[in-house]
Amino acid sequence: MNGNGKEYAIALFSLMIESDEADKVIADIDLVDTLFKENPEYIDYLINPSVPKSERIESLRSVFEGQVCDHVYSFLNVICEHRDMHVLFSAISEFRMMYEDYMHLADAVITSAVELTDEQKARLTAKLTKVTGKTIKPQYVINKGLIGGISVTVDGKHFDGSVRKNLKNLKEVIS
Repeated sequence: MNGNGKEYAIALFSLMIESDEADKVIADIDLVDTLFKENPEYIDYLINPSVPKSERIESLRSVFEGQVCDHVYSFLNVICEHRDMHVLFSAISEFRMMYEDYMHLADAVITSAVELTDEQKARLTAKLTKVTGKTIKPQYVINKGLIGGISVTVDGKHFDGSVRKNLKNLKEVIS
């Protein structure tokens, strides 16, 4: 494997597509991600070269078999067998990107100077869905430094409609 987890992510994604269990796989991946982030010493144990492979595999089996779907369990088992647990979070991140692309999902960070109303949030989300062609998963942030307006980042693209940005542009034009 190349060390960044992409091959593992592709393998899990392929299994998910073939089995049509996307909801279960993503839920289980989220569970695995949370459990390992809350217990980093467990990854250290699974990486430890002094721990025999049979013990590492048995440990994974006792923790995850029956708790997550077969695809996610196999994913973990293969990573552990190949002593690649150090790429687990990278593989999970790659998998999530593939999943979100496949499901036409996009994260959006929407920054405003004040709390937006529910109606404003709904209109903005609908507009972003129309523009991107994806289902938007919005995250709202308040930044009083914007003065007014909003700033949106979605799919790596940044749209700045803030008063602060408009004043900066106006200042540049006048200068």
